[in-house]
Amino acid sequence: MIGTVGHAMIGAIVKAMTPPDIRKDIENKMAKEIAREIDKEILDTIMIDVLVDEGWVQTNINPAFTVMGPITFDDWYSQTAEWIHINATGDYKLLNGQWLFKNPKDATMFILRWS
Repeated sequence: MIGTVGHAMIGAIVKAMTPPDIRKDIENKMAKEIAREIDKEILDTIMIDVLVDEGWVQTNINPAFTVMGPITFDDWYSQTAEWIHINATGDYKLLNGQWLFKNPKDATMFILRWS
């Protein structure tokens, strides 16, 4: 176990060994990635609001608390996507980790199956 002081020392050594132009490039890339993630979340939130205003149903199911027990988001997404593809009769979308359905009956069936 290195501890806080050890981690600080390692960070200072890495910083000292990394040329400033590379550090700046890494910082810029990280800032752009964070900005993209924030933009996507904002756009998805706006899109959810628009769809709900048009009558779509947002399911609000938390994958961590489903009948399946503890599960990763990727596994939950794969399994629910397969189920939806087979069973849904109307349009559907996944935004901000939540399924939305154009047909309220699809949303009801999804909620009954996955919550």
